[in-house]
Amino acid sequence: MQKILSIITLLAIMAFGCKPEQDDEYSLDALPGAPKFSVEFVAGDSNRVVIKDLTTGSFQRLWDLPGGTPKSSVKAIDTILFTAKGDYEITLYVSQKDGSGTSAASWQINIANDAALVCTPKMALLTGDCGPAGKCWTLSRAAGAVKVGPTYDDYSWYTSPADGLQNDQYDDGFCFTFEGQVFQNRNNGQSVNPWNGYQPEPLDPGVGDFVFQEGTGILGRDQILLPDNQFMGVWDCDNLLDVVKLTATELVVRGRQRAQNGTPLTQGWFELTFVPQ
Repeated sequence: MQKILSIITLLAIMAFGCKPEQDDEYSLDALPGAPKFSVEFVAGDSNRVVIKDLTTGSFQRLWDLPGGTPKSSVKAIDTILFTAKGDYEITLYVSQKDGSGTSAASWQINIANDAALVCTPKMALLTGDCGPAGKCWTLSRAAGAVKVGPTYDDYSWYTSPADGLQNDQYDDGFCFTFEGQVFQNRNNGQSVNPWNGYQPEPLDPGVGDFVFQEGTGILGRDQILLPDNQFMGVWDCDNLLDVVKLTATELVVRGRQRAQNGTPLTQGWFELTFVPQ
C-alpha cells in the first residue's frame, strides 16, 4: 500500500499543486478530462471484476484498487479479485505523459460474499494437502537456489552455488496454511538484510495472509500474493510471485527485485527455488 500511496501522492501534487507562472516560451498541456472506465463482474464469479479503461487519448494510467488483488495496475484491461465481502472503491488516475496534469474518477462496488476456499490440486501441493498443519518451504541447498538478473528470463547477474547461502537463510521456513489462507515467515528471529551488507538482523515478520491465483501471471503462470510487508526467500524480493514450478518436492517462483521502501525496481528479477522444510 505504501508504494500505491506514494504514486497517488505524486499524482495529487501534480494535479493540485501551485499554479505555474506564465512562460511565453513553454506551455503545459491542459488538465485531462475525467477518465472513463467500466467495471463488470466475471461471469459466474461474484468476487472477480474486469476493469476497462475507456478514456480516449494518450495518457499515463494508474488504477488504485484497495482491498483487491492486485492492489494497483497500469493495464488498460485487468481482472481484480476481492476475497472478502464488503464495499470497495475503484479509482482510475490518468495524467499527461509529460506529467502536466492528472484527473481521476471512482466507482463503488459491492462484493456480496467472501470468496469460497477450494482445495484445488495446486493449492494442495502448496499447503500440504490443505491440512491444518500447513506446509513450510525453505530455500534449496542446490546450486541456483537464488538467481538474479535484469529481466524476467535473464538471470545473468548472480547464481548461488551449492550450499552458498547463509545459515540464517537455510533455517527460514515459509509456511502456507489452507484454512484462513495464512502465510507465516518462520525465520527463527533473524533475516538476512540485503540493504545492510547481507547481515542477519532481528526481524519479526508476524503472520499474514496469502492469495493463490491460477493463470494470472506472466505467460499465464499462477501467482502467489503475500502482504506488502512480507517476503518469501529473500527480503528484497517483491510480494507478488509468479509460480514457475510447483510439485510436492519443489517450488520455483519469480519476483521483481524491490527497494527498501517496498517499491519494485525497474530492472531486477529473482528466481527462487524452495524445497519442503
